[in-house]
Amino acid sequence: MRVILYSVSMWVCIAVAARDVLADTVLIVGPEGQYPTLSNAVAAANSDTDLNQNYFIHILPGIYTNDFPHVTRPMTIKVDPRYVGKEVLLKATDEVPNRKGIILTEASLTVDGLTFMGAKIANSLGGNAAGIRDQSTDGPVTLIVRNSTFLENQNGILTGVNPHETITIENSKFKNNGNASITGPPFCCQHAVYVGQAGSLIVSTSLFCGQLIGHNIKSRALMTAVYNNALYNGAANPSLGCMAGSTSFAIDVPNGGGARISGNQIIQGREASNNNLIAYGEEGLRYSSNSLYVSGNNFKSSDVPNATAIYDPHCIPIDLIDNAFSGITTIVAPLQCAAQP
Repeated sequence: MRVILYSVSMWVCIAVAARDVLADTVLIVGPEGQYPTLSNAVAAANSDTDLNQNYFIHILPGIYTNDFPHVTRPMTIKVDPRYVGKEVLLKATDEVPNRKGIILTEASLTVDGLTFMGAKIANSLGGNAAGIRDQSTDGPVTLIVRNSTFLENQNGILTGVNPHETITIENSKFKNNGNASITGPPFCCQHAVYVGQAGSLIVSTSLFCGQLIGHNIKSRALMTAVYNNALYNGAANPSLGCMAGSTSFAIDVPNGGGARISGNQIIQGREASNNNLIAYGEEGLRYSSNSLYVSGNNFKSSDVPNATAIYDPHCIPIDLIDNAFSGITTIVAPLQCAAQP
């Protein structure tokens, strides 16, 4: 049973189903909804400790300025299904007061059809606010992001350490994120997607471009899969609203584990801050099992000296199948790694 709660003036409250039956509760956010802000609706959902209730927060199209919800129980936040394709913009014009992200979550969360813009905090606080900041630390948590856009945030999505978490990103756009005003350790660098020591990360059918300094995708997960995306690495695409940026790696899997990279367009331009497009294990192999499968990708580089498709310092054997290379000087570096079977 689905329980839908709308504004008193327009909508009717339907009685909640018996507590021993899994029920859905829908909360409507917007000028004609029950809640004027997303933070109000999330707080209402958080107050219900009965996990037999599934909470769906539907947001009416519009701009929601400096609305910073904190998710502490599982829920779904999405554009109202009656208005799919209309923009729901969560826009930060102030520094994020939680010092984390526009949405801060510590529980399973699904986000669908939202735009995140302008997340920022002072460089003295890290300069690394995110559109979504995930700080779940234990248990089988999920983060699912679909059909969403991340614009001009210091980070797009930033997660912490939870080896039981699964993260899925699909059909989303990460454009012109980063923080060019902060460099060097311990804060460098910001990324479009940064995933800590999770169980798995899957990124598919998404666009990455205009990232400043950091990487498009950086994953420390046990299993990383990157499928059918377009990743611009220091190359502009004005028709897509993408500046060149100054990305380092298009895809970084710094601690190894299982990685599958397939069907992507990976485009490197002269503004890239690294000649390598993919890096694997360069910060040390954390996991006992390590593998890299690279298939059906189109690697293209322009005006980058010694452009290298894959940097593999530990010489983990790579399955290279049906990839195309244009403007690439070296397919796998170091060269002795490429010689391995």
